[in-house]
Amino acid sequence: MKSIGYAQRDVRQIFNDMPVGRKQWTVLLICFAATAIEGFDTIVISFIAPAISQHWQLSSAALSPLVAFGLTGLLIGSIVGGTLADRVGRRTVSIVAIAWFGIAGVVSSEAQSIVQLIALRFVTGLGIGAAMPATSAIVAEYSPDRSRSAMLASTYCGFLFGAAAAGFVTSSAIGTLGWRGMLLLSGLLPLVVVALFAWQVPESPLYIVASRKSNEEAKRILGKVFPALDLSGMHFFIAETRESISGSGALLSGEYRLGTMLTWFAEFAGYLAFFLIGSWLPTHLKQVGLSMHDAAQVSSMFQFGALGGAVLFAILVRRYNVASVISAAFGVGSLLVIALGISETTQWHASVVFLSGIAVGGPLICVNTIPGIFYPTALRASGGGWNVAIGRLGSIVGTSLIGLIVISGFPYLLTCVLLSIPLFMACVCMTVMARVLSAQRRILNEQAVNISTVSAGSPPLPNSTTQ
Repeated sequence: MKSIGYAQRDVRQIFNDMPVGRKQWTVLLICFAATAIEGFDTIVISFIAPAISQHWQLSSAALSPLVAFGLTGLLIGSIVGGTLADRVGRRTVSIVAIAWFGIAGVVSSEAQSIVQLIALRFVTGLGIGAAMPATSAIVAEYSPDRSRSAMLASTYCGFLFGAAAAGFVTSSAIGTLGWRGMLLLSGLLPLVVVALFAWQVPESPLYIVASRKSNEEAKRILGKVFPALDLSGMHFFIAETRESISGSGALLSGEYRLGTMLTWFAEFAGYLAFFLIGSWLPTHLKQVGLSMHDAAQVSSMFQFGALGGAVLFAILVRRYNVASVISAAFGVGSLLVIALGISETTQWHASVVFLSGIAVGGPLICVNTIPGIFYPTALRASGGGWNVAIGRLGSIVGTSLIGLIVISGFPYLLTCVLLSIPLFMACVCMTVMARVLSAQRRILNEQAVNISTVSAGSPPLPNSTTQ
């Protein structure tokens, strides 16, 4: 067995020094599956809405609260779930939240009125929102620093994968299962994932050490993750940028305020633009004379572009500063949205729609990875939860602005120019954030060198952490 040459060891450095092993890949794959199910459950209601409308003979306006209340529940759940995950543990919150929205999905399939269904979609959203920051924190803390951005981005791609699967499964199975059967399926899938989660995903060792829990518990989990290491006689700590802090208010403390505000604005602006364009484009294309089929086909290129962009940027962040990748994408995206207006009557308009999806929707996955990189262990889940909440707020605002755009009667080009403004501002924010992350990385590297110098030969510390 390979022996660690220190009595004291930074648990974060163990993950950095060792290659990614089988247990880490298992944890990451299960978290990917959980995120994919979250995407499936979030989006499936949009695909089955026409069948629900037909069943209860409802107007389109009567169905709009189904989506709105689900997103509102997701917004609230992400804040609560992130805060709880930093207090009681990532694994506990993940298991409870995934089981929560699974059970809510099963119960939703038996709803006897639209009011009941709307209430249950809100409850489902609470669980989905709470699961997101907890599972993303686990991914961040099971990943080495060198690949954390890529691991997080890949996991968040699961959400888009699940959302796309919801459309495919609905088109194939709703004729057999009906809308109630689809909701039942959306509830049973999380229950399968939560069983795998409880069986195969241990608590984050970084969380155990940072929260001053048992050193033996951290050693037991690390032994499963890295079975080739001899951990006997080791005492673990975490070297981070400042003394231990916790609570959502710390996100706006002096050290983190600038990064928090920059990330929040980029998240809000990106989701506002993405949901507004994605939801308004089909309506506009139908208004200018395209058939419903053609309008849906062209506007779907925006969604497919977002999925392709998410995969592309998940690869790029392995080599480049994640904020720099986001900044470049949003900058190009702002120009491509203007190009949408210019190309409206050309034969390459659909291609511009696809490219716009890549540059506008793709980087949103990367913005969600920043809390896992920027915040210390004690704040990671809270930071992720608030970031998700800000994004959902942007999506709600973006969706609500569609009516104003339609009523305004602005020319297509002018509307596209206005939509490019928040993307350009998000580009500027991420340019500054790239410098913030680079400066933080230099500080952490200097601390790691200093700690490794003084740690050799030192006796074990009492059961505490250094943060």
